[in-house]
Amino acid sequence: MNDSPYISQERQETFERYLMDQMDNRERSQFLENLEQDAQLIQQFNEFKALFHNVEEAALREQMESFHTELKSPSKKITKGRTFPIYKIAAVIAVLVAMGLWLLYQKDPNEKLYQEYFTADPGLPTVMGNSSNYAFYEAMVDYKRGHYKTAITKWEQLWAEKKDNDTLNYFIGSAYLADGEATKAISYFDRVVENEQASFKNEAAFYQGLAHLKNGDTQAALKSLEKAQDEKSRELIKKLKD
Repeated sequence: MNDSPYISQERQETFERYLMDQMDNRERSQFLENLEQDAQLIQQFNEFKALFHNVEEAALREQMESFHTELKSPSKKITKGRTFPIYKIAAVIAVLVAMGLWLLYQKDPNEKLYQEYFTADPGLPTVMGNSSNYAFYEAMVDYKRGHYKTAITKWEQLWAEKKDNDTLNYFIGSAYLADGEATKAISYFDRVVENEQASFKNEAAFYQGLAHLKNGDTQAALKSLEKAQDEKSRELIKKLKD
């Protein structure tokens, strides 16, 4: 993806050092030289600087309000020579989080797309009755309740004897992905996607693409998504290629 608003953590730290006058002369000169030669760097620096100064102003206002409150309160003593310190970087980050802005700049574009497109598979109906697959559907109940780790444990016990079962592979992968374990999910989706006759082939290809996306591997994500025959996958492919 091009022209992304994403600012890497390393670059943010460089901007912070400059704005807080923590660079030595050599680093400062190099930074200013880079600004003159890189239009994207200038744009990102100006955006970050605006946020940074807004946070400083908000911090100072908070300090002033606190000070004025103390002035009005006869029960509190006023300390002579009181100062209003500029927030250090940890405080800056904390305020940015509170303002809902830090995550906007911190989050990778791939992660944004993942969050936009990922919804856990709803699972299968859990009418178990006297089914010979009772153990599978018992785990499905856990899965649908969001108890992904419990479902995985139960399904993997079945998987030890049924490693080629597409439905089992698909839902173990889905449970891992829903639980934030993208890398583990991929290997299970592989088994489904490779089988042309698999019932959940398209779904597995889509979720496998999302798992690669979550891991930051755009090319692998595209390869998986291209195997899925559905509109949502085509839409995501277009966004990744834009």
